[in-house]
Amino acid sequence: MNNNQTIKKQFQNLAMPFRAFVLFIKEHRLLGMMLFALLLLVYGKAAYSNDFYVDAEVILNHPRTFYNWGGIGRFGLIAVKCLTGMHWYNPYFAAALFLITMWLEGMCCCLLFSRLGYGGSDRVNLVFTCLFLIFPTLADQYMFRFQSFEIVLAMTMIVVSSGYFVLFLKKKNAAAFALAVLLDIGSYGIYQSMVNLQICFYIVLYLFCMERSDAAERKKQVLWSMLHFMIGFAIYEIIATLFFNDTTYLADQVGWFSGDLAWTIRNLLAYVKHVLLATDVFYPVTYAVCVVAGAAALIFYISKKICRIPALLGICATLASPFFLAIVTGSPTIYRAQCMLPFVCASMWLFLVRFLSVYLPGKKIFRHVWILCGCILLFAQASVVMRMFYTQDVIRDADRITAQQMMNRLDTLSDTARTKPVVFTGHLDAKGNGSCYTKEEAASFLAYSLFEYAYVEGVPIETPNYYNTGRILGYFETLGFSYEMPTKEITAEAEIFSADMDCWPASSSVAETETFVVIKLSDF
Repeated sequence: MNNNQTIKKQFQNLAMPFRAFVLFIKEHRLLGMMLFALLLLVYGKAAYSNDFYVDAEVILNHPRTFYNWGGIGRFGLIAVKCLTGMHWYNPYFAAALFLITMWLEGMCCCLLFSRLGYGGSDRVNLVFTCLFLIFPTLADQYMFRFQSFEIVLAMTMIVVSSGYFVLFLKKKNAAAFALAVLLDIGSYGIYQSMVNLQICFYIVLYLFCMERSDAAERKKQVLWSMLHFMIGFAIYEIIATLFFNDTTYLADQVGWFSGDLAWTIRNLLAYVKHVLLATDVFYPVTYAVCVVAGAAALIFYISKKICRIPALLGICATLASPFFLAIVTGSPTIYRAQCMLPFVCASMWLFLVRFLSVYLPGKKIFRHVWILCGCILLFAQASVVMRMFYTQDVIRDADRITAQQMMNRLDTLSDTARTKPVVFTGHLDAKGNGSCYTKEEAASFLAYSLFEYAYVEGVPIETPNYYNTGRILGYFETLGFSYEMPTKEITAEAEIFSADMDCWPASSSVAETETFVVIKLSDF
């Protein structure tokens, strides 16, 4: 066979995973239906909700601007927006694409790991995919609805890329290797946290192939994984730097150069403690359970002298991989960027299902108990996610009522008031009921009112009243009501003027001067 025929055959083999995927769906119809039903149950209502969230006003009020995604090197996100027509944000179209793409991602994961000998039965695959996809940190990412579909698409691209990388390892198909690299570049261009998710996939693939490969094969897999990653990441960085980057995306997240090394280390250790002990609502007990079970499996491998070093490397690296981004930046990973933790929890659970099947075949009770444990963990995760959505609904409904009251009050002012800048001083706390998460429980934008976005804990703002005013007026504009934005100088004047005013909702909390209108929300 000459070189041309070899290349042609390699490109023809690229269609094999697609054919296998179609066949997998046909053979696992029940799995597909159950997975979509569960995703619709958890995400369906929120998917078609039009609730306001931070940064949404920029997208809704200024379509075709692409926010600041080009400036931070997210060229893949811009490309997807253009290809799908989502540069005019359509929340209903985005919701449909989100649900469909998340379903495809789950089914692709099932196919990939089933081919490696993991999963197999529909019930195991269903628990595995739902542990991965129904997770509090992913729900926080999803609340940024103007990019939620694209983030799920990027995750799906990582899954498909890993599938082609496996094809390369088995068939030495250079075209599969190249396609995997291209998919990685596109996913990194959509969301940079996919870099860390791809690393997690490399590690999990090593863990899943550990027992059925010899030392030479494991070494080759590690070397090819490193080469594959470096090529993809290097090309992404070159494209982003040459054509798109005018800022450093991680600049504000790097803590190693804060000047206080001891504080940085303590902060990282506290973050690990929060994840390990599940002391934060975004970090369920799933990870802690997987750590304990993984440690028990590792002790078994070592005591039985089965792949001791590979098992040590595979299990430890898998469990540690969610912290790689935090270690690199020196700062705890923000919730919505922590897409590694859900995947690692689900993968470790799946690994242990097979571990119990292989090494304790005569005691099926342990395998059944572990599957039941997975169902319980899934129920706990889903309940947290749905409570998060409920919290957002309650707070945003209260914000909408407050906004209407303020606009009604503004309408009682003089005819010239609509031509004057409106300044908001101070802030309002979120209004929720006893079933809602509080700021102490869910310290993200989730539990904050839009009338206090400048006062989110851990997000310092130099000119909070000016920033807060822009957010509030942006929200008013999304409702169809536009008011003049003040300058920083006018905001400073309004702060002085409002010092002796009463706070909202007192009748004297709204005042008009010759140059501006001020609404005092609280003392500041």
